Amino acid sequence: MIENKYKTSLSKTLSYILRHHPEDFDLEMEINGTVVINNLLEALRDDNRFANIEFEDIQQLVENDNKNRFTIIEYKNNKRIKANYGHSIEWINLDYTTIKPPQFLYHGTTEKYYKNILKEGIKKMGRKYVHLSKTKQQARQVGKRRTKNPIVLKIYAEKMYQDGYSFFKTNSDILLTEYVDSKYIEKTK
Repeated sequence: MIENKYKTSLSKTLSYILRHHPEDFDLEMEINGTVVINNLLEALRDDNRFANIEFEDIQQLVENDNKNRFTIIEYKNNKRIKANYGHSIEWINLDYTTIKPPQFLYHGTTEKYYKNILKEGIKKMGRKYVHLSKTKQQARQVGKRRTKNPIVLKIYAEKMYQDGYSFFKTNSDILLTEYVDSKYIEKTK
C-alpha cells in the first residue's frame, strides 16, 4: 500500500491527469472522462514517486477521499477512473444531472479576486464550470487553498435558477453552473 505521505501527491497527480492533461502521461480519455486504470497504473509507475503503486492504492484513495474527487467504474470491459468535477478539458461530457439548487450556495475567494468578482461576476476561467459549495465552511476551506483569510461569498442560487440559470449535481457536495452574475453575489461574514 502507498504510504500516507504520498497520498496527497497521488491525489494531486490524479487530479492533474484526470481533470486537465491525460496526454502528458500518454493516456487516452473517453468522452465520459474516464481512463483505464491499468494504463494509469503503468503511467504512474514510470514516475519514481509511484514506482510500486497498485490498484488497491488508488481504490483506497478514492474510497477515503472526503471531497469525493474520483469515481471508479466498469466501462467497456475495463475498470476505469474519472474525476467527478474540476475539468478544464472542453470535449468531455460528464453528463451531470440538472437540479434545483438550495436557496443559497457559497464561493470562497481571495481579496484580490473579490473586487473583480463584484464587477464581472464569477467566471469559470479555465474550467468547464463555476464550482459552488453547499456550506460556508466548505467554501472557506476552498478559499484557504489560496489565502489564509478567504472571503466567502453568498450566492443567491435559487433566484438564479428562477431566472433561468442551470445548476448541475456532481458526485460530491459541489454544485456547478456556467456563470454567476454579480447581482446574485453578497459577501458573508
